[in-house]
Amino acid sequence: MLLDRKPVVPAEAIRRLTPLQGQDAPAPYVALAARLDGFTPEALEADISSRSVVKTTIMRSTLHLVGGDEYPAYAQLTRQARMRTWRKAYSNLDEAEVLADLGAWLTEPRTNDEIRQRVGAYEGVPDDPWGPVSFARTLLPLVQLPPAGFLRNRQRPRFIVDPRPLPEPAAAAALVLARYLAAFGPASRRDVASWAGAAQRDFAEAFSSLASVSYRDEHGTELFDLPHQPLPPASTRLPARFLARWDQPLLAYADRERIIPLEVQPLKLTLSGDATVTVDGRVAASWSLQRGRTSVKVTVTPHLEIRRSARAEIRAEARRTARFLEPGADRVEVAGV
Repeated sequence: MLLDRKPVVPAEAIRRLTPLQGQDAPAPYVALAARLDGFTPEALEADISSRSVVKTTIMRSTLHLVGGDEYPAYAQLTRQARMRTWRKAYSNLDEAEVLADLGAWLTEPRTNDEIRQRVGAYEGVPDDPWGPVSFARTLLPLVQLPPAGFLRNRQRPRFIVDPRPLPEPAAAAALVLARYLAAFGPASRRDVASWAGAAQRDFAEAFSSLASVSYRDEHGTELFDLPHQPLPPASTRLPARFLARWDQPLLAYADRERIIPLEVQPLKLTLSGDATVTVDGRVAASWSLQRGRTSVKVTVTPHLEIRRSARAEIRAEARRTARFLEPGADRVEVAGV
């Protein structure tokens, strides 16, 4: 949805886009504002309140917003590799017994501190801040309760086990693969595994069963896609867009060069989480926002030479993004372009 903004409700957009990175609270909102026509924070917060969208630790063990109906499939797929590690680390524990005991306890909302105290009682759990939390998040599909995920929420999250049964791993992988290819195809087997934080073997059966078409890139790598997906010609005009921190396309491919030029990659923007600006479909700059008492300033930091004809479009997108994030500002200043 970066070619043309669509009039789609947030929950449906997230279903199409796959889970949105939520480590930074504003990130899903910025991501949707870049893609949706008429999007408002209140619309996404309504979907979070109704559980049409849930906030959870999922892809690559990081926070995301995911469509509620499809969360069990993502949870099942992304836990496979982690559960293999869990079973080796805690071979002394009865998995079924712990699952029943901890699952019953987490039917009530719990904080991370409460989880640390409870899980720390199991033999072999590391005595550190995140070992017990990782133990629970790996074993159980835990989601955060609203207002977690709200744009300006500053409360500490509370966690609860999602009550829906998890699908079989093969069925989960098939759904996740279909969603990924619809959003990011054509892509390689390595791309989808890297994006999900999973092993390629976790998708092996899904690749065999899912109807797909394949291509070869300029290096001979096989790329997969769903049948009848559009492939815009190289001459397609790509508008400038202000992307969120860790936005989808930056992490969608193991081959980062598909969107991050080689000369920009040493900046390691996918690690720092800098919010980025794309020009002609490629990362060309970073952006940041500074709030004043009655004004807001957007600073664009170019990483490449930006053609003169794109600068007015970048300034317009900067103002649009600033007005979205700070609708009450009397004045918006754009610097750097």
